[in-house]
Amino acid sequence: MTTTDAPPALTTGVCLGTYLIATGTGWERWYDAQGPLDVHQLTLALDASAEALHHLDALPTRLRGLSLAGLPVTDDDLRRLARRCQQLRWLDLRGTQVTAAGLGALAGIRPLRRIGVDPHLLLTRDPRRPARRSAGRQLVGGDRPLAVVNSGVPAPDLTGLHETVRAAVRDHPGPAAREPDEAVARARVLLDADQPAAGLALVAPFLATAEPAVLIVTARCLLKLNQPTRALAALVQAPPTGAVLAWRAVVLTTLSPPEAARVAKAALRETIENQVAEWALVTAYLNRGQLEPAEQALRLLRSRTYDEIDEAKLSARLARARRRYREETDAWHRLLRVVPDDADALAGLARAQRSARPWSMRWVGTLNRAAGADVGKYGRRMMEQVSGHRVTLAVGVGLLSWPALSLLLVAAAPHARNLWGWSIALALLAGNLTGLTVWRLTPPEVRRLIRNADRLTGRRHGPSWRWALGGLLIGVTSILTVPSLLPLP
Repeated sequence: MTTTDAPPALTTGVCLGTYLIATGTGWERWYDAQGPLDVHQLTLALDASAEALHHLDALPTRLRGLSLAGLPVTDDDLRRLARRCQQLRWLDLRGTQVTAAGLGALAGIRPLRRIGVDPHLLLTRDPRRPARRSAGRQLVGGDRPLAVVNSGVPAPDLTGLHETVRAAVRDHPGPAAREPDEAVARARVLLDADQPAAGLALVAPFLATAEPAVLIVTARCLLKLNQPTRALAALVQAPPTGAVLAWRAVVLTTLSPPEAARVAKAALRETIENQVAEWALVTAYLNRGQLEPAEQALRLLRSRTYDEIDEAKLSARLARARRRYREETDAWHRLLRVVPDDADALAGLARAQRSARPWSMRWVGTLNRAAGADVGKYGRRMMEQVSGHRVTLAVGVGLLSWPALSLLLVAAAPHARNLWGWSIALALLAGNLTGLTVWRLTPPEVRRLIRNADRLTGRRHGPSWRWALGGLLIGVTSILTVPSLLPLP
């Protein structure tokens, strides 16, 4: 999905406002309308900014709703707008300079049903007797909202935060820290050792101080425990410093990516070089598939001092979203030069190699290295993917070769009987030979690992003579029993 609905002139930083995206419960605040966004086939509205009045001809044409409330919009502006946005369903003009005469320009927008106007315009038009071309439209005055809009951000779980902290303190008794700085330092060490609950117990006595460093490490522990709304509850208690906003954006990347992008930009305004905020900004765009802004944010990250591991991971994600598998492979190689035995990086590299060259078996060896680095996470996945790849190729070759073999047999012996049976038998033979060939091309250490695992678990991830025998019996049966009752195509 690469279609954009904003002209190139808007890539220089002009912000038309904030997009609203339709959800099951109303409209939700989305990304800023700044630069090209992938908005194809999305139901969007726009909460316009004052800058939008200078770029009315650049507004997206597929908008379903538009709020111009409080902006100095004139009748001439409204006529230009009516010519461009022909798919509007609601339009808020309250607090503008539009007169009753200007509302006539909206008659050409057929889907338009609700128009927000000032009270004095309601006195000049009778909403109960709309014009013939405006049948079904409703003029709304006062403070009544035209569309329900929410932020899309879940409420912070403060109660759950206290429950998690109490449980961590109860389950991890031990020597307490004497100062907040000591607690933060020890908690970071425990986080690196993958013990977030123990780190949470260390900083628990100092949560009442509301020090940013304490609350940030608390949020990191809760994120590690997969409790983002409770991590958000910890961060909202801290003053909005650049570091706090950056980590709030990190938490929001999964809860509400558009809000995460806004918070990350606010953090970058506080501190220009903020790697956490830059990571959150790229991730927020990637999580919603907004590839153009993600690439721009990634360029910003690369132009400053950055962490090579985070940069490589984000580059790999972006390249995969764009289906540039060679670039993804290069990104994973950059990461593996820093951390050679990272299981996740090896698994990502295997996925990229398989996508770039699906007929090669190089990805199998890479995935086997990932399984060796983390057998609990990738051991079973490696065997299932290797087995599934072999079976898929065998079945695919068998199915594709059947019509070709049928045509060859018809051409060679058009009057022979049992041509259907022979074609089925030969297709089964082609499939079995393909599966055997793929198995022989699989790296020896992977074959040995699969055989040993099958002996221990009783599963069947390697080739089985039962399948070959079954294919042979089906082929022979087809030759003997399937008559050529109908001519082959």
